[in-house]
Amino acid sequence: MAEASSIQQSSLPWQLRQAGKNLSEWIQLRLSQWEAEDTGPPPNFEFPAWLGQFLFWLLVIGVVGWLAWLIVQLLDNYLGERSDRPASPKVDFIPPPEQHTVAAWLRRAQQFEREGNWREACRALYMAALQLLHDREWIPHQPSRTDGEYLRAVQTLQRPRPLQMLIRTHERSLFGGEPLAADNVQRCRQAYEEIAQR
Repeated sequence: MAEASSIQQSSLPWQLRQAGKNLSEWIQLRLSQWEAEDTGPPPNFEFPAWLGQFLFWLLVIGVVGWLAWLIVQLLDNYLGERSDRPASPKVDFIPPPEQHTVAAWLRRAQQFEREGNWREACRALYMAALQLLHDREWIPHQPSRTDGEYLRAVQTLQRPRPLQMLIRTHERSLFGGEPLAADNVQRCRQAYEEIAQR
């Protein structure tokens, strides 16, 4: 019983087919009645002459209007591209990212710490740790590598906690917008020193 109620009883395509079928049958019925009465030839269904001419000129005007619209669009695109194009192509040179040594990153961290820029100081310590890992050939530095990828990579090292702390601090401050303070910089410095002493 539940199956019978879930079957669809009618749909729009089915109803349209039924309406077409009913119309066809009605026309056949009328034609057969007309033939049975034998009243002569079927009535003449000729359109008035002016209607044909009107439809022809309407079609011609529509095609001409459409072609004119296409030409205007093409000209607009062509002239728009020419006016938007600079006189001489100018390519801005983007220098490759700076390659700093561990010592350079540590100097930057001290400078930022003196300035009270805790976020950049922690970031410099983070970059010094990544450069140290690269220099020791523990984890090669790749500019495209994300913090999450570094977190997975440090799992293979002994005592990964200091690195994890640096990575998470960097992630929270840079991407999470978490404000850092002087004590955050001290923890980052201690983590870096633990890594450097290995």
